[in-house]
Amino acid sequence: MHGYYRFIVYLCLAFWTPPVFSQGEVPVDSLRARYVRLGMFMQITRRDYPSALAYYQKMLDLDKAHDRYRQTIDDYNTILNLYFYTGDYPGAMKVTLEGLALVEQKADSFQVARYWNILGCIYEKTGDTSQSAYYYNLYLRQSEKVRNSRFIADANDDIGGLQLAGGRFREALGSFSKAHALYYQIGDTDRLVYTAFRISQAYTGLGDYPRALSYAEAALPYVEAGRPCYNEYDKAGYYIKIGEIHQGLGDYAKAEAMTRKGLILSESIQHREDVLAAWQGLAGIFARERRYDSAFTYLARFSALRDSLSSEVSRGQIAEIHERYAVDKKDREIGLQREQLDRQKTERNVFLLSSLPLVAIILLLYNRRRLKQRADYERRLNRQRGDLLGAVIEAQDGERKRIAQDIHDTLGSMLSAVKLNLSRLEADPQFLSREQTLAYQTGIKLLDQASTELRNIARNIMPAGLSKIGLPAAVKGFLDTLGASPGLAITYNVHGLDQRLPEALEISLYRILLELINNVIRHAKATRLTIQLIRHPTYVNIVVEDNGIGLELPPAGPPRGMGMSNIISRINYLKGTIDIDAKRGTGTTVLIDVPCP
Repeated sequence: MHGYYRFIVYLCLAFWTPPVFSQGEVPVDSLRARYVRLGMFMQITRRDYPSALAYYQKMLDLDKAHDRYRQTIDDYNTILNLYFYTGDYPGAMKVTLEGLALVEQKADSFQVARYWNILGCIYEKTGDTSQSAYYYNLYLRQSEKVRNSRFIADANDDIGGLQLAGGRFREALGSFSKAHALYYQIGDTDRLVYTAFRISQAYTGLGDYPRALSYAEAALPYVEAGRPCYNEYDKAGYYIKIGEIHQGLGDYAKAEAMTRKGLILSESIQHREDVLAAWQGLAGIFARERRYDSAFTYLARFSALRDSLSSEVSRGQIAEIHERYAVDKKDREIGLQREQLDRQKTERNVFLLSSLPLVAIILLLYNRRRLKQRADYERRLNRQRGDLLGAVIEAQDGERKRIAQDIHDTLGSMLSAVKLNLSRLEADPQFLSREQTLAYQTGIKLLDQASTELRNIARNIMPAGLSKIGLPAAVKGFLDTLGASPGLAITYNVHGLDQRLPEALEISLYRILLELINNVIRHAKATRLTIQLIRHPTYVNIVVEDNGIGLELPPAGPPRGMGMSNIISRINYLKGTIDIDAKRGTGTTVLIDVPCP
């Protein structure tokens, strides 16, 4: 994404004053150049990004109206740079998909690969690592296919960034090293410096702060020697990361100085991501120095800005834009299929008129072909629906996991910090009256209750340890919370699950079991609940049995409540089977078989 996420701006533009003009009979190239100059003036000199975007949009509309393909691609890139710079990722997604539709129409595989890279960057910025990794790997495979060293280097660098964000520091170091070697081979000094700094981040993650500092300080002079107005956001980011390294080395004075240097620069250029990183770094520095008031101030700023950059609204808008693009693309494909069928129909009629004796045979062959096409189309449609359902389920599970982790890590940590600060009052009890002491003790109890309730909410959304402890232990942990329920005896048996299942499969099975168990507790009025989880060579078998009041199944199949519909959707996506044995008054038995590797 590096070629799109960088501004190459000439120094003279910072001191240029735009002229007043009217379009009249101005040639297209001259008019376009004026829009470019006006947009850059507003962007660089005035920092008026909405006005800059308006001029860039006029430039794009002009090139589209005159069917200027190459210029249109350049226009999309200019607008994308501004959206990334301001952190407007829904806007970036809209422009990216418009450009992707254009280059796909032109069958421009080179540009298609670059747009895959941009999609990967958008999803990375909004926290959707699975979609980001999918598009980055598409980009890498296409780059290797055409043997484009620059693209291969960029793809490895992007994949390394995902590995770095996910805490896989040694894998990230390997990816960055591959990118660094390729940039050296093609002689790209700018990217060599950037990747050297990324390598320093990997060593920071590994805790090797001396080596991290050596890479960072070797790269910094090249950044500081750059031209004015060039790559200022990277420069700010470098200062902030060097501050993080000094923090790891325990040199808090240098850490604070470098971080503040990056903060001042990032605030001057209004680059919110660097501001976010600087606030987080200062909060960590002050916390280590036990300057808690300052630490809490910067932590609060960091949390508020982080939520605005990666809000649910932005993610929802991006998903909606991408889904609309997929629907439009499918409509175009269907339109092409219809045109092809219409053309075939015309050819058939001509042939029938000229070959009447063969009409019967032709009609028979045509009907067979049409039925085959319809069957093929239905199969493709069903497969696409299954893929879409799978994507929705995976997105829901991923979001549940993120929300549960945020609740546990952020709110849990804040409640603990509040309790820690309140507990300091115990050191000076003589300063509290009897009424204040009772109020203090009540507040501590309420904080403990809030912490307990917070953990329960996070576990119900998604157990934070599922990815670490596995499915059997996660289900056991949930059942332990029900063990004290009066009047309900629970039996839980597990066989053959000594080895872990794929994480996505474990999450789906956990959600299915959670829904079934909650149905029994809420509706069955049972006194006995039995759960079996058995792994066979090619499938996993689940049995949930209760002795409750049972239920009446509709004639067409299983019950259609919201919970049961979710269960059936997941099982269909996993290509599994479900069998429900239930009669009113005799209890319910649910048997599920799901294939597994």
